[in-house]
Amino acid sequence: MITDRSKRYQYTLFGSLYFVQGVIHAFTTNFFKPYLDSFGIDPDRIALLSSLLLLPFIVKIVYGVLSDRVNLFGRGHRLPYIVLAVILAGVGIFVAGTLDPVSSYGLLAVMILLASFSVALFDTTADALAVEITPVEEQGTIQSVMTSGRAIGIVIMSLVIGLVATTFGYLWVFMIIAGLLLVPLVWVLPVREPPRSEIAEPFEWGAFRELLRDPYPLFALYGILAWITYQGIEGLITFYLSSELGGSEFQIGTYGSLKGIGMVGGAFLVAVLIARIGRASTAYVILALVSIGGLVFSFQTTAAGVLLLAVFWGVILGLHWTIYMVLAMNMVDARIAGSMFAISMMISNIGAAIGDFLAPALTDNIGFVAVFRLLAGVNLLVFPILWVLFKRMPVAVQPLPAD
Repeated sequence: MITDRSKRYQYTLFGSLYFVQGVIHAFTTNFFKPYLDSFGIDPDRIALLSSLLLLPFIVKIVYGVLSDRVNLFGRGHRLPYIVLAVILAGVGIFVAGTLDPVSSYGLLAVMILLASFSVALFDTTADALAVEITPVEEQGTIQSVMTSGRAIGIVIMSLVIGLVATTFGYLWVFMIIAGLLLVPLVWVLPVREPPRSEIAEPFEWGAFRELLRDPYPLFALYGILAWITYQGIEGLITFYLSSELGGSEFQIGTYGSLKGIGMVGGAFLVAVLIARIGRASTAYVILALVSIGGLVFSFQTTAAGVLLLAVFWGVILGLHWTIYMVLAMNMVDARIAGSMFAISMMISNIGAAIGDFLAPALTDNIGFVAVFRLLAGVNLLVFPILWVLFKRMPVAVQPLPAD
């Protein structure tokens, strides 16, 4: 059973699953918009497909309820879903790589969405499994491992994609990604889940009432607004680098790798900050850094300037991801672990989808610089929401050091 394996094995399993998420993230965030743009695809269509790629993560609650209730093939509530999803994601990426974006745009969109839905499925079930088998005192560690795994995927693949796309073309990029998606099976297939009664309380529909009880609605509002502004900035950077500053695929790849390096540091820095200054102060600092990042990017007029900020923004990315995941993990009701964590992720992805749609679309009307500054300003509205949230959040809900 997975619980009989060493902590190193468990961390490697979860790290590998998040590594391939980083592989996908490196492509969709840093290269997918420039890739479509290179074929002359209209910015509005790029914005629409980019936002649709987040749709599977918005409806993760469906996966959460499904895996909470249904023992797939009699093999468990988490691991068999992970195996199925990893394989389907690889198939979607492989087929998408063989298609011409201009003549087969519709089918390309379907295949990319299939991969996105599959990634959302193994993301949901991996998160739920981590919640169920990880002691409270190790939650910060497992989230740092997951976020770092994603970051390492971003670092490696941003550089690889830039080099491969420049030298051999994007077909090989898709093939490499499809192959890497199967890597986690090395650790997933040899293990099985322990009996349900050992790792989770029985599923109860009534537990969903916790979502309506204070302070969860405030947490949801924080999640949506914080991710609108963060993803709006994050999703715009390489688009700005490519479209306005003439950045090449190699420069985009270099940016992604440097950003990923910063992300690794940011992921582990969260635990240090929480220990030193507490949860609330850590969240405030991270929120301020997001606004500073958006403002600083608005003053960049060269590709070199953007590259110089890559590690800085990567640290912010790691901080932002990890603090949100830790807070969401702490708020899970054990009776609906998969469902409730999926809802918290759905909330963040609703905000991310809105930000990823609005930011590119607004560039047609007010330009990149104005959008960066607008998002940096709007992000400041999240501060009072966070302040009230921490005032109302009981210590029992977040068993981390108090401020």
